[in-house]
Amino acid sequence: MDQLLEKIKSFLPQVTDTLVLDVVTTVLLLLGVILFKTILVKIFSSQTRLPFDIRKRRAIHIRNLMIFIFIVGVIFIWSKEIHSLAISFVALGFAIVFAFKEVISSANWEIFRSATNAYTVGDYIEINGMRGVVLDHNFLSTTIQELGPGKRSNQFSGRSITIPNSTFLVSPLINESYMKDYILHTLTIPMSADDNWEKAEEILLEAANKECEDYLESARKHFDSLSYKLNLGLSAVEPRVTIEIPEPNKINLILRFPTPFARKWVREQAILKSFLRQYKSNKQVESE
Repeated sequence: MDQLLEKIKSFLPQVTDTLVLDVVTTVLLLLGVILFKTILVKIFSSQTRLPFDIRKRRAIHIRNLMIFIFIVGVIFIWSKEIHSLAISFVALGFAIVFAFKEVISSANWEIFRSATNAYTVGDYIEINGMRGVVLDHNFLSTTIQELGPGKRSNQFSGRSITIPNSTFLVSPLINESYMKDYILHTLTIPMSADDNWEKAEEILLEAANKECEDYLESARKHFDSLSYKLNLGLSAVEPRVTIEIPEPNKINLILRFPTPFARKWVREQAILKSFLRQYKSNKQVESE
């Protein structure tokens, strides 16, 4: 018994020294990561020639990278202790995994998002009825600035929404910014079957062509390049109108037209107002 106590006493200083060394190393690692992150952020922030979104995006990437480096460093520093605990507390480990499955799922999504480029800061996304512009993302959550009300609105509601990353693993994600500079946007005009829909189609197409003529060639080049890179097989990008019958005696004129992504709602409103003015004028002429 006495020999056992002597062995324990002789072992305790070694354990204490190891723990102190690990703690000191961890603190030094933390300070180094913070210092390195601060330097990198200042370097990129000073590049005022770059757009604000790009500078902010780089700052977020640096922050997430530093967090990852710190976590890996801590695991490496405390590897012996972690190994001992893993052997001794396997059951506890399973319990922790079960308890923190949402956190683990969220971290898994951030890794998946980075690998697939599902979205980034400044993208317009929608998930589970929540729609907005991505403001920030990390290993646990994504924050968006809400757009609304409704799916057709492009007005900021003044609220931000923080979405757990685990949500993205179980729900479909819509990225409205997928095509970047230019997109193909749709506008629906509901009409009665008794209306002069042929004339309405003509007026709508004329309004769209007039609104798109200034940038149509640039949009065509953009989509040609995108089709080649992503093998999308996009058809012609010129404005076109298709007809839908949602119910008896009802007709929808569906206009599809190219537009700069940042100006899609401005272009939609311009086309819609031009169409309404011309269609109203045409009806007045027909009634005379």
